[in-house]
Amino acid sequence: MGFGDSIGEGFFNYMNFRDRATRAEYWWWVLFAIIVAIVAGILDALIFWGWENGPFGLVTSLALFFPGLSVTVRRLHDTNRSGWWILLPVIPFILSIVGFIAALSLDPFNWYRGPGLVYIAVPGLLFIAALIVITVFMFLPSNPGNNRFGPNRYAGS
Repeated sequence: MGFGDSIGEGFFNYMNFRDRATRAEYWWWVLFAIIVAIVAGILDALIFWGWENGPFGLVTSLALFFPGLSVTVRRLHDTNRSGWWILLPVIPFILSIVGFIAALSLDPFNWYRGPGLVYIAVPGLLFIAALIVITVFMFLPSNPGNNRFGPNRYAGS
């Protein structure tokens, strides 16, 4: 699957959370999303200089959110994993917010010292570890043949 086909599949299947997406489809989509985000950022910087958040970046984020989520879930399905794995980084992220609030309640002026640092650093490290796990899943090869999420469209005969 090439670059254009992957983009087309990403937008065509933007609400398809049940099938499979190949490695190539996923990584071409990621490249496309990065390129579009960079272009949007440059346009925001040139046209809306001084704004904190420009409209091009906002529209880009909104337009690519569901297709990106969908292709990631379908990529997890292609490795025979549940799409719910995508929520793995959410748990440490919530813990880091709770840790930050706890650190502020201990000492609002020195929250970054002592136990406050632990309350923030440990969930932060868990968040990074969860992102690494998800990224490794994206690099794994497709599950050959059929799996519980459907047939492998590109397995050949």
